[in-house]
Amino acid sequence: MLLKATLAVLAPLLVIGVAHAETAVPDRLTIGYDQEGKVDASLQACVATVKEITEWDKAQTEKGAKDVCAARKRHVEAYAALQSNYKAFVKVFSVDRRLNLPGAVSSFSALVKACMEHKSGLTTGGHNIMIDIIENDIATQCLVLGANLLKDETAKYNALLK
Repeated sequence: MLLKATLAVLAPLLVIGVAHAETAVPDRLTIGYDQEGKVDASLQACVATVKEITEWDKAQTEKGAKDVCAARKRHVEAYAALQSNYKAFVKVFSVDRRLNLPGAVSSFSALVKACMEHKSGLTTGGHNIMIDIIENDIATQCLVLGANLLKDETAKYNALLK
């Protein structure tokens, strides 16, 4: 008798928990590309990369490091913007339980990663420091595309609510 009463109380809570788990999305968006969220844009790391790839004199190495750092900083900033826009997107869209937010997030991640793969397939990859710069620029372009998409979708949905 006590077991039946306990199950009667817990069953609806279990269903609510399962329904919530199905609509839960991660706090941080993961695209799944190499070095995601781990790009080091410090001058020291950029100099080390340039020295590793080239045999340039000090002046060329310093200029190359500045160029590498600029590309890496753009990448880091684009990634931060994407994460920020993702948080706003999730906050707005998670309220409506009729939506398939986990599916939308999964598709969105695949879209951004496919953008990177597409653009990578259309480049020779460069040489010397351009190898690093091109990889970061490709990531930046796709992250900006994704951040803008999330920002636009969030703004459009917010407008509908008003």
